[in-house]
Amino acid sequence: MWFSTATLAQNVWTWCPLLCDDAPRMASVTRKTQNSRAERREEIRARLLDVVERLLADGESFTEISVERMVSEAGLSRSTFYVYFEDKGDLLRAWFARITEDLADSATAWWSLSGDAPRAELRDALAGIVRTYRPHATLMAAMYDAAAYDASVRELVEAMMGSNAAGLRKHIRSGQAAGFVDAGLPPSQTAGWLTWMAERSLHQLVRSASDAELEKLVDAYTAIVWNTLYAPTGR
Repeated sequence: MWFSTATLAQNVWTWCPLLCDDAPRMASVTRKTQNSRAERREEIRARLLDVVERLLADGESFTEISVERMVSEAGLSRSTFYVYFEDKGDLLRAWFARITEDLADSATAWWSLSGDAPRAELRDALAGIVRTYRPHATLMAAMYDAAAYDASVRELVEAMMGSNAAGLRKHIRSGQAAGFVDAGLPPSQTAGWLTWMAERSLHQLVRSASDAELEKLVDAYTAIVWNTLYAPTGR
């Protein structure tokens, strides 16, 4: 049976209001569902990471902690874990992205210091990096464990270190051009040394330091950076 163009048009206009009225409601339901899933994922991630932190503090390595152990300790089912996460690495990746942003913000406070900033301001900036890292030292250790066997986690760690080195390299070059960083330093190599030195020190020293020891570590960190980059220019 054939319909005229006019009849088809009339039918379309008859049905369209119903479809159009439903569209906003469907979109709203979809958004609520997505938000609920994201919130549930964050809740489960937090519970699992609490378990991981506790087990790591007890001396276990992230490599040794199985999914079954994590979900059992967190009061979750194994199937629930795999609804929200691909594997243990996926559990860490979302968390790591946030911490990387926080550390980058802290590092920017150092790299944005002006050429006449005193040593005390440098110390404040470096203390900010240390204090941002310290509460997450245990899970950062888990990231380094996972990076040994999970290529996706390793890429994230390497990207973070590459970004940190690049930011410091830019600061060194700008400081050399402005005359407040030692002009004789090779920017890339110096940035590499300072970045990896800081990473290893944060991982090995800050993790178990007392509050008093932490202050001494910040003093030492400040002295190394100040004497390497700025002191030779007479600041």
